[in-house]
Amino acid sequence: MNKAALSLLMPLLLSACASQTALEELPPPPVTGPELSAALAGQEARLLSAMEQQNTRLNSNHHAFMAALQQDIRNLKKQLVAVQPPAEPEPQAPSIPVEIPDNETRDGKLIVGETEDVWMDAVNDVFPARIDTGATTSSLSAQDITEFERDGKPWVSFNMAHEGVEEKLPVEAPLVRYVRIRQASAEETERRPVVQLTLRLGRLSEKTEFTLTDRSQMTYPVLLGREFLKDIAVVDIARRNVQGKPRRPKPSSE
Repeated sequence: MNKAALSLLMPLLLSACASQTALEELPPPPVTGPELSAALAGQEARLLSAMEQQNTRLNSNHHAFMAALQQDIRNLKKQLVAVQPPAEPEPQAPSIPVEIPDNETRDGKLIVGETEDVWMDAVNDVFPARIDTGATTSSLSAQDITEFERDGKPWVSFNMAHEGVEEKLPVEAPLVRYVRIRQASAEETERRPVVQLTLRLGRLSEKTEFTLTDRSQMTYPVLLGREFLKDIAVVDIARRNVQGKPRRPKPSSE
C-alpha cells in the first residue's frame, strides 16, 4: 500500500474508533415502573415457592422423626413389661371390728323397749317410764300443781306422787306454756301446764318438756312421747328396760 492510500485510510479508521467509543459510553435505557413491579413480583414468587418447598421438607422430616420415636418408646415399654417381675400386693392392715353395744344402733341411736328406767334430776331419783310412740308430748305424774311468779316470770310448784313412791317429792320449775290434751276416753280437752326438766336415759342426758297431770291411777309415773324419742332413739316394743338402770350423775365440783 502506498503512502497516498494510507493517508486516506487513517482518517476513516480514527473516525470508526471514535464512533465505537461513543457507543460504549452511552448509559443503559431507563427501566419503567411496570417492568420493575413485574421483576419484583417474579422474585417474590420465586422466594415464596422456595420457602414452601423448604417447609414441606421440614414437616415431612419432623413427622417421620416423631413416628419413629413413638414406635421406639412403645417397643421399650413392651421390653420393660416383659422383663419386670409382677408387683406384689401391698400388705393391708387388718381391719379392727367395731363393737356396737346391743342397746344402740350402728348410727348411735339408743334402742329402747316398751318400758325404761329414767333418772330425774329434779328429785334425784329413778322412776319407771312407759315409752309411748302414740303420744306427741311426754308427761309426768304431778299433784298439788300451783302457779306462782318468780323474778317476774311464771313458775309452777307440784309434788311428784305415785304408787310405789313413799313420799311426795316437791318440785319447782319455770312454766314453759299451757297445752290442751284430749284423752281417747274423754270428749273434752284438758288444759295442762308444761315444764322442762332434765332426765337421764342410759348414757343420754336430755332436757325434755313434760305436761303435768295426775297419773297416780296409771301404772307408770313418767310417759315419754314422740317429741323426746325422735332423732335419738329407736323403739323395740318386744323388749323391756334395754338401757338398764341409769347411772347417778356425778356431783359437779365447785
